[in-house]
Amino acid sequence: MKPIFIFLFCLFSIYACAQTAPRRVGFRIIGKDSINLALNEDYQMIEDSCATIIRHAHYDSRNRIYKGRFVDVSKANPSLVLSEGNYTDAGLKDGEFVSRFTNGNLQSRGSYKNNKYDGKWEVYYDNGKPRITFEASEGDIKIIDAWNEKGNKIIDNGKGNYTVNLGSITWNGKLDGGKPEGTWKAYKTDDATQTTIVKESFKKGVFQKGTTPMSDYTDASRIILINQDVLPYVNTEKMRVSPVACGGVKQKHMVNAQYPLGSTAFGEEISALVRPFLAKINISMYNNVDLVLEGTVSESGIINSLRNTSEFNENIAQELISQLRRLPAVQPATADGKPIKSKIKITFTFNLGTYRYSWRFYQIVPQ
Repeated sequence: MKPIFIFLFCLFSIYACAQTAPRRVGFRIIGKDSINLALNEDYQMIEDSCATIIRHAHYDSRNRIYKGRFVDVSKANPSLVLSEGNYTDAGLKDGEFVSRFTNGNLQSRGSYKNNKYDGKWEVYYDNGKPRITFEASEGDIKIIDAWNEKGNKIIDNGKGNYTVNLGSITWNGKLDGGKPEGTWKAYKTDDATQTTIVKESFKKGVFQKGTTPMSDYTDASRIILINQDVLPYVNTEKMRVSPVACGGVKQKHMVNAQYPLGSTAFGEEISALVRPFLAKINISMYNNVDLVLEGTVSESGIINSLRNTSEFNENIAQELISQLRRLPAVQPATADGKPIKSKIKITFTFNLGTYRYSWRFYQIVPQ
């Protein structure tokens, strides 16, 4: 057995560069091209001592592709096969692929042809309940049935309202015959207001036109009906090092607080509360002076504990705080989808009898 280790910085992934100490992450070559690869639950390379999954495969290091059969097994229970399939000599997925969760439940089953989905596919949740079934031919995908995490069926025989999270972007629209129909809209996944940033139109399952704030397009739809995150074993093809070292803490996905009706509406709420008071006092004596109010946003979205953090007239500050206590609740900040506390800053700038204001939600408090 010939061990080959990857030390430090960027040979496989830029994530390794972010570490403050050298890391010993790599793989073992056995014979000509057989390898043992230590992976975490996201199918990223990690130190051997922290591996959840071990891949046994053939790897062409010059072209960085897998070839032939591969098997991924649980490190804790090597008899449990977590993923298995086959690559052509050109590194393309081919034939049946099967994956399982670390608890042994079936995760997915289906076939590829020339690296594209082919035939019928089944995808499941980790509790064993069905998640989605679809059919594919030459890359053309039709959604047959789909269920949410509660087990409720949302797509029945190709019909229903469908949402697909592609990471930073989420698409939503209706399916008919398993394909998009009518108008589909995309929004930033972390945007609680779900403000549309892209639209696409379909007629009888055929893409017609897409519209963005910058321009229209008619070449092809940007929608991907099946997010590859549901098939995590494909991450191994990228040969990326886990951004979290062995024994480290995985960084949480943080989302700041937001007003459900949008930033413009929130600004109008502030204006409606402070305008009557500011109209009654003399602010002409203040020349380009800031009043800064800071407070917290609770896990339930309530804005509270506002205080003046600037050298401004305290009486005016306290009256504005009194008015702003009536601000409506907002969508709370989240860490990995769970509500957490965060902060808000509201800044008023007074200048020769006029004023303007701005605000931001920021600095999520670590939990």
